[in-house]
Amino acid sequence: MKPRDFLNFFKTRSGKLLAFGAVFAAALIIFSVVRKHHTSTDDAVSVTVLATNVTDKPQVVQSVTRPMQVYYPPPSKAQPTTSSSSPPSAFPNPSPLPVVPANQSPTLSPISLFGDSSAGIPPAKKLSAVFAPFGRLIPCETVVTIDSASIQTPIVGLVTENIYYGGRLVIPAGTEIHGTAQTDHQRERIASGNIWTLIWQNGMEMQIKAIALDREFANDTNQTGWAITDGSAGLRGEVIKSDNFADLKLFAATFLSGAAGALTEKQQTVFGPINSPTLNNAPFAGAQAVLQTYAQQMLDSIQKNGFYVRVPSGKQFYLYVLQTIDAADASLGGTAIPVTQETDEPNKTKSKP
Repeated sequence: MKPRDFLNFFKTRSGKLLAFGAVFAAALIIFSVVRKHHTSTDDAVSVTVLATNVTDKPQVVQSVTRPMQVYYPPPSKAQPTTSSSSPPSAFPNPSPLPVVPANQSPTLSPISLFGDSSAGIPPAKKLSAVFAPFGRLIPCETVVTIDSASIQTPIVGLVTENIYYGGRLVIPAGTEIHGTAQTDHQRERIASGNIWTLIWQNGMEMQIKAIALDREFANDTNQTGWAITDGSAGLRGEVIKSDNFADLKLFAATFLSGAAGALTEKQQTVFGPINSPTLNNAPFAGAQAVLQTYAQQMLDSIQKNGFYVRVPSGKQFYLYVLQTIDAADASLGGTAIPVTQETDEPNKTKSKP
């Protein structure tokens, strides 16, 4: 290589960069060498060792023991005497209690007010001679037909057997019973309310708490025995459908709605397929909406009025009483006139004295 070419190389960008790097490296080397040989005054810091004390002696732990004086409790003082020679006591004698004369009446203590725990609690009721305890089963039968489609129809029945307790007639056969009906959709039965009214043939009335239980015979012809569902809650009747074609109408409406949705043209978007806004899709979209609405209406109608329960007249059932029946609680014509105590024996005329 010629010297001129070597000099021309340093005139180029690469040569200038290489020359700058060499000069910068040489300057760093010179600066490091000068710094090692020259010590700064700021770096020379004198360090002195701190001493623990002036004499710089090791610490010694010492224990100091002082004599302790033994404590002796003072002797008990004797009882003070009345003689004048005895020294005065450090504590004054307690003053005697005042003596109350025998003829003086004792002082009354202040008046204290306490709440009466028995206030507001009615006294215990005494039952009459004619009563029946809790849980009596009263055999009855319906007089009118009960229909769950018209749940406002009351339950009207008659007691079919005499109810005795303790050898006394409590509820005679032929007593009217009146209650309210409730719909039981889950078990397809007609349930009853808890409030019933008993009406004797002489016009006496009494309200009781009771529920209706179904009565089923093992032999319906002779009405003998007890079936497996005897005593179950509610009055079991005949299930009647209001519209026999309701299920078929619901199936047809749902099928046509799905068919209209399948025939509708779709277009793919980032949010998924949607109906294309074309003139051909307008009839299908309208038909699908109408059929969906009709299908929902049919479903609601089937769930609400698709079937109902009918209990015919003459249906045998029990009335399970939830309280004690006391004949003295009956009243005449709904008034507060208590009923007279009646027995099975006829009234005997009293002889004149």
